[in-house]
Amino acid sequence: PDEDLLDGEILMAIDLKVHEYVKILDQSSGNIRVEAGSSKGSKQVFLGPYERTVDGGKKKAIEVDGEHAVLVRDKATGQQRLVTEKQLFVPAANETIEEVRQLIRLADHEAMIVKGSDGEFQYFYGSEEKRAPGQPRSFFLQPYDEIVKLCWSKGRRRETRNLFIERFDCRPQFMSFEFNCRTSDNVELVLEGTFFWEVVNLPAMVKSTGDTSGDLCNHARSQFIRHVARVTLKEFMDSSHIIAKQVWEDDTQFYESRGVKIHSLEVTRYACADTRTSEILEKIIQETTNRMNRLSQAESENEVNLFRMQGQIEQEKLNGDLLKIQHEHNTEEAEVHGRAEAARIAAFMDGLKTSVPKPEDRAHMWQVLRKSEALSTVAQGKCSLYFTPNDVDLSIETKAH
Repeated sequence: PDEDLLDGEILMAIDLKVHEYVKILDQSSGNIRVEAGSSKGSKQVFLGPYERTVDGGKKKAIEVDGEHAVLVRDKATGQQRLVTEKQLFVPAANETIEEVRQLIRLADHEAMIVKGSDGEFQYFYGSEEKRAPGQPRSFFLQPYDEIVKLCWSKGRRRETRNLFIERFDCRPQFMSFEFNCRTSDNVELVLEGTFFWEVVNLPAMVKSTGDTSGDLCNHARSQFIRHVARVTLKEFMDSSHIIAKQVWEDDTQFYESRGVKIHSLEVTRYACADTRTSEILEKIIQETTNRMNRLSQAESENEVNLFRMQGQIEQEKLNGDLLKIQHEHNTEEAEVHGRAEAARIAAFMDGLKTSVPKPEDRAHMWQVLRKSEALSTVAQGKCSLYFTPNDVDLSIETKAH
């Protein structure tokens, strides 16, 4: 009856699960102790008369595994340490959790720059060919280290510099650009094009520039202005691809010093800045296009005619081969018939040597037989046979009475 509740209410026990902890301050001594849940189950903690919780009361322990680590600061010494051992991490009384860090993984085409506590740059690569011996592909950021971010320009004209890069893509890639230049006949052009480029030496790039994309486009603009100023509009239209090639081939040292390799530079579009000049240019381009279409059409017709002519030539060659083969067959057939006829004549003449000794008589008999064969052949058909007086040995005489 003589006691009063100082807090005005009944204090409840603090229930701590296996993954929870709480920091308790003893106000009488200023000491801090840590109470954590038991691995066997939940735990209850009762505060003493001079104790209270600090740092927001009950908290969850940090799960440290292969993907997560904990950056811890010791309030007594002010030093930081990185906890990577797999566990449910509960900070000590004088420790605070600064940050939970995730494992950094790099793909084959990626690279990253880390600035150490001594200010030295370390270069990490996903590609095994580029990594230093013993250098990991995946890693945790160590205490006092920081990832280096480069600020690049963006936009087709690279007028805004607010693109922050911390993972560098080392694959070949395209980058577009746009700027104005003027020809020798005072025609202002708006050029649009693309770079096909690749980062091949990351340390050289970091050493030489902090704005790689801006440097590439600005240098290309200066080169285009210099080369286009030497030619007329017509000459530029006829040789724009040659000028684009000269722009990056004439000064390869500039790109090499920045650790960059240019695979190609192309002008994809150009237009006149002035509206009237642009209309004239469009007419010129349209006429050029029509002329090319007409030439292409004529070339196509010539190809069709040439193909037709080649077909005719091949057909005539085949006809000639056919006639040659037919002539050879007819010749062989005539030779066979001739040999057969000669054999018949020879057999006839030899068979009548005894009975008809004179060759002339035997030849006359053969001719008579042939005429008989001819008459029988004619008689079987619907035709008329006419004989001359010589064929029938006919003579007509006129006698006076």
